[in-house]
Amino acid sequence: MLICGIDPGLNVTGYGFLAVTQRGLVLKGTGYIRTSARDPLPQRLEEIHRALKAAFRRHRPQAIVLEKLYAHYRHPVTASLLGHARGVIAMLARECGIAYFEYPATRVKKTVTGNGHASKAQMQRMIEHMLGFAAEALGPADVTDAIGMAVTHAILMRQQQKMA
Repeated sequence: MLICGIDPGLNVTGYGFLAVTQRGLVLKGTGYIRTSARDPLPQRLEEIHRALKAAFRRHRPQAIVLEKLYAHYRHPVTASLLGHARGVIAMLARECGIAYFEYPATRVKKTVTGNGHASKAQMQRMIEHMLGFAAEALGPADVTDAIGMAVTHAILMRQQQKMA
């Protein structure tokens, strides 16, 4: 199975493709989409859509995983803007016939590090340890966050299969 983890954002959207194999997890590709705050919102959303669609065509994932939206009352505009990017990605998953999953940030952190309140640095170190890549080599932290989501989905799916 090939899983695409995505950390959506209007400024930077990170993504990572993770293959679940008999020998374990194998990173198949990563990337990020950077849009300009000077561009109109529809143009930025179109850039995210176009770039991810091309990545999906190239890699052909069976699942897309995003972090569940958490909106803090102090930052309602941020949550709203993030919702636009997430909506484009959800629509793209449907358009491409790819299964769509979401997990809360605390679930991702708990699954990857064992601590639901782990720091970004702890998450990055654990991803480096699990996959054998230096996080800095992958690009912005958004890419590592996206890989963490894919790792979480792979682990939770494996646990479900063992229970069945």
